[in-house]
Amino acid sequence: MKPFRLQSVARLRQMEEDRATAALVQRREFRRTADSRTAQALAALDSARLPTQVDVLSWQAAVAARAAASASAVEAATVAELAQADEQAAQGAWSTARRRSTTIAKLADRHRLAEQAEANHAEQVTLDEVASQRVRSREAAR
Repeated sequence: MKPFRLQSVARLRQMEEDRATAALVQRREFRRTADSRTAQALAALDSARLPTQVDVLSWQAAVAARAAASASAVEAATVAELAQADEQAAQGAWSTARRRSTTIAKLADRHRLAEQAEANHAEQVTLDEVASQRVRSREAAR
């Protein structure tokens, strides 16, 4: 049987797909973490209520705390948006790598099937030859 000539390319494409898969998993986890932080920051902002009856210093502290919570929520939302964009880019890279490795895998399957068909044909020719030799030897023995 002949070896598949593109086996080294197939291994390379599989390694590329594996790297793209790992990058996608990493980006997804980062996005999930960013989404969780955004939810936490929004919850903190929601819980930062301004008091109704306090002195000026307490009022200023509450306003500062709310402004900090708001800035934190905006920052977390921005990070989450960037993480989502990174995840989408990683998804595209993975799709491309998957398509490329699948193409080579299909060629490898076709090669394997062709080799198997060739081996089956050779075996059938041998069996036919053995059978015809038996028939000839029986006829000659008569």
